[in-house]
Parts: sequence; structure tokens; C-alpha cells
Amino acid sequence: MKYSRRLDSLPQYPFAKLDSILREKKARGVDLISFGIGDPDLPPPDFVNEELRQALKTPGSHNYPSSEGESFFRKAVAEWYRRRFNVELNPDTDVCALIGSKEGIANVIRAFVNPGEQVLTPNPSYPVYEHGAALLNEAHPRSFNLRDTEGFRPNLENIAKEDFKFLFLNYPNNPTSAVVDEDFLQQVSRLADEKGALICYDNAYSELTFKGYKAPSILQVPGGMDVAIEFHSCSKTFSMAGYRIGFAAGNPEIIKGLKAIKSQVDSGPPKFIQQAAARALLSYVNSNPPKEVLDRLSVYERRFMILTNGLKEIGYNASMPLGTFYLWVNVGENSESFASKLLERDVVVTPGTAFGSEGDGYVRFSLTVPDISIEEALVRMRDALG
Repeated sequence: MKYSRRLDSLPQYPFAKLDSILREKKARGVDLISFGIGDPDLPPPDFVNEELRQALKTPGSHNYPSSEGESFFRKAVAEWYRRRFNVELNPDTDVCALIGSKEGIANVIRAFVNPGEQVLTPNPSYPVYEHGAALLNEAHPRSFNLRDTEGFRPNLENIAKEDFKFLFLNYPNNPTSAVVDEDFLQQVSRLADEKGALICYDNAYSELTFKGYKAPSILQVPGGMDVAIEFHSCSKTFSMAGYRIGFAAGNPEIIKGLKAIKSQVDSGPPKFIQQAAARALLSYVNSNPPKEVLDRLSVYERRFMILTNGLKEIGYNASMPLGTFYLWVNVGENSESFASKLLERDVVVTPGTAFGSEGDGYVRFSLTVPDISIEEALVRMRDALG
């Protein structure tokens, strides 16, 4: 039996490899401390789970949902955008529910990019842009570098020289934690309009921000709605990763194309999950998240302080970012070599090369482990790196 050329062209998903290592070590009873995968350890807010319990009692909640999302959920998304970003959306034409933002990012390319057409993806970046979206759909991915000297932002002058159908961007950024402002997003939107291209803007970490920074939406800047589709997830904001619920919003023609693809391949998130997610989104008052979300931001901020202070004591330059729950650290050596040293002491970090060649020399820590585990990991790291 032979795999398709499409499947053969795909490298192994880096987190599948990492998950395999973790399973093998855990099966041997190893006491692992894993900063590897961005899977929140904090539980969802109680009001989200209470809404879920009530939703399970609702007649019809077990029936097939709509692939575009239930009307009540799309209305909640539109209302959240109004409260959070002051953006007015038509819930019928500008919003689509997703089974997590990952599937939407992969599916939207199928609606607009033909085999061989070029899409631009960051390097380093979330692997789904290049692999799940571009390669799996037989598009031609071409990467642009994100470098520390430029604040891990793309060089727009270089991008303007390229011919492309779709441009992937993600801020606050995974893995680098870099952020951007509205002015940058307006420049990108203007560039896409000039090129006749579209933007896939992954804004999954918009609500994980610190030190007074608030992440913008590309849909709130002039011209953004003309060229962009924006992806959000409830996984990070509300710790609903296993619930598999997200949403896309933006240009109605792009949303229409995404809905057409999804109508052929899935039936949408379960209705009871959508009801819980709608309750979560409507918990925002004006642009302010509920206390439960603010409380978890305080937890992440404390974890950042523990880890960055500990890494500085060991000799690494580490500082708390303005967004995400990731710490991107320049380790001054090959990423995989550094990660292997820590793995020998049963501490797991993700080598930067998992996100692209420009990630070499860096590792990513995911702050999804308790304080006490971070402190123990620092003890082990001192032993491994001393």
C-alpha cells in the first residue's frame, strides 16, 4: 500500500514526535516536567462548565450541528467582537464556527489556493501554516524570516517583492511571543490589497497579554476587513483546548469560501460545546474579560517571573513577553542539542527548529505547568547545564 504524494510530502508533525517521547517516558514511570506543548493546565472557568452541564439538558443538543455554527454562537462571536474590538460583524455572513482554529486554518486554503500557487508563511511559526494548510493542499509555501533584530516581525519591503495568494500572520506570536500594533496591521492590509492577496491572521493569543498591552484585531484597522480572515480559539483564553471550539471572522467572501469547504467535510462543533463557548464570550464587559480570565493571567505572569528569574541566574537572557504563555529563549547553541541535555534530566522544552530553520538557537517554554514544577525544573536545569 502506497501513501499519496501529498502525504509523503509532509514532515512529521513536531508535537506528535514530542508526544510520543512523553508517552514512552511516562510509561516507564519517569517524573517528567514538560514545557513542551501549549496545553493549558488551568481548568476552564466554573461558569463555562456550568453552562455546559445545562446545555447537555437542552432538547436537541445531541443532534447534528450546522457546519457553519449555530446562530446563537455566531451572534455571540459578533457581540464579542463588538465588545472587545469595537468591530461590527454580520453573524450570518462574517462569522464561522470551527472545530478549533487549527482546522479552519487548514481548510480556508482549500477554498482559494490552487495547486502550485504560492503562500507565504513565517519562519519560525506554527507548523500548521506550512504543513497542514499549504503542503497538504498542494500549494507552494515560501517562507519569510522572523528575526530578533526586527522584533520577530516580517520585513514588509521584502514581502512586497513576492507574488503570493495568501499570507499567514500570527500575533501575539507563537513561538516567539512577539506582538504588533494597529499601524503594522494597517500596513500589512494595504500591502495585501495592492498585491490582490489575502491574509490569514491567527489571533488565538489575543487575550493572553500583559503589562497593559492589548492585542488588536486586523479587522479593526482600515482595509483589514477587505483582505483578511481572522482566527480565534477558546483553547487558550478559557482553557477549553479539549473542547475543540474556535471561530473565524472577516471578509464575507472569504468566510463564504470557508463555509463551502466545511459543509463538505464536517458538521461543526457540538451544540452543547457552542453553548458553553457562547457563554464564555459573552462574559466580556466592554473590552474587559471576566475575573476568571484575569485571574489566570495573574497565574501566568507569576510563572513567567519564576522562570525568567531562574534562567537569568543560570546565565540566560530571559524576559517576560507582552503576549502568549510562551517564553522564547536564545540558548546560544543548537536547539535540539540544548533540548536533549534537558531531556536527560527529564525536563521537556520544544527546540526552536520544530518551528522552522530560523528557530535554531532558541527553545520554547510553555508556561502550562504549576509553580512548584517550574521551580523543580530550574533545579534540574542547573544540574544539566552547569
